[in-house]
Amino acid sequence: MEKQRRQLFALVEAMNEALDKQRWRRLPALHQQLMRQFHDYVAETDAAQLCAVKAQLYGAFNALIKRREQRAEVLKARMEQHQRHQEGVLAYSIVNLLSEKS
Repeated sequence: MEKQRRQLFALVEAMNEALDKQRWRRLPALHQQLMRQFHDYVAETDAAQLCAVKAQLYGAFNALIKRREQRAEVLKARMEQHQRHQEGVLAYSIVNLLSEKS
């Protein structure tokens, strides 16, 4: 039982590591694995321990969600900046092309 609990939190840590290393594609598989482990843990655990683990997992998932949302906002801002830069380059190229034809 304690081993399963450690495995659950090791998977949460692996999800955090995947987020740190920007390995987005690993997150769904890690989440599925965590849910399978959790269902096995539920079957073998009493209510008090289960309640404590649920609270810890809830906190861990909230932290993961916040970090993921922050990362998404940073990426969105970076993409908007890139888009503006590309539009500027395009406009500059068009002006150069038109001035060369004149």
